Amino acid sequence: MAEKRIAQYKQIENDLLQQINLGYYKKDDLIPTELELSNTYHVSRVTVRKATDNLVAKGLLTRVAGVGTFVCHPAVTLNPSSIQGFSQTMIEQGITVRTEVPTFMLQNAPANIASILGIAPGEPIYYIERIRYANDEIFQAETTYMSSRLYPDISIQILQKSKYQYFEQAKGLKIAYSHHTVTPLHPSKRIATLFGISLDTPILRVANTTYLTNGQVMDYTELTLNSPKYQLTYEKK
Repeated sequence: MAEKRIAQYKQIENDLLQQINLGYYKKDDLIPTELELSNTYHVSRVTVRKATDNLVAKGLLTRVAGVGTFVCHPAVTLNPSSIQGFSQTMIEQGITVRTEVPTFMLQNAPANIASILGIAPGEPIYYIERIRYANDEIFQAETTYMSSRLYPDISIQILQKSKYQYFEQAKGLKIAYSHHTVTPLHPSKRIATLFGISLDTPILRVANTTYLTNGQVMDYTELTLNSPKYQLTYEKK
């Protein structure tokens, strides 16, 4: 089967998005004019306008009549070099957070998940889905697996707040580190609808295993980031 070719406007949109997120264009910077972009990409100004319209609709660009198109703000960044959860990351940037928990149930651990969690296959675990909002926009979807034997008092009320804060402050269990595996991908139909993006918008999925200082695995979580709004960065030290 021939590889599906990405639409020209979507290529321009993705390139501009990447340049904004990489800091090539910063907040309040003017991006190139429609004429300049049409010459660069050898497309019509209508095609360029479709790309920038999408970024305006996403709140990343704004137009000022007679002046040009400006960057409103870059995507918020997640920096896994520090051990803190979504809530604390957002709060430190002055962003209001809330969490919905559409799924919270018990199931028997599949062999691969049991291996990650360090428990026996078939042992009961929590299966949790959370939707994380920042300033009432969806930034992240999570699927979490956690041992119900080791952590029997987890509840929806706890999951609507910060897991990290609960483990460290309420349980007195210190988080040692998290191991991340990052995969770029295109969203599923469900995720595209949830995030309000097209099926050919590149996003990131982070497989995150969090370890406590007592040697136990706290949880295994797959984070799907709404990458036009929420970017992953790393800082080496």
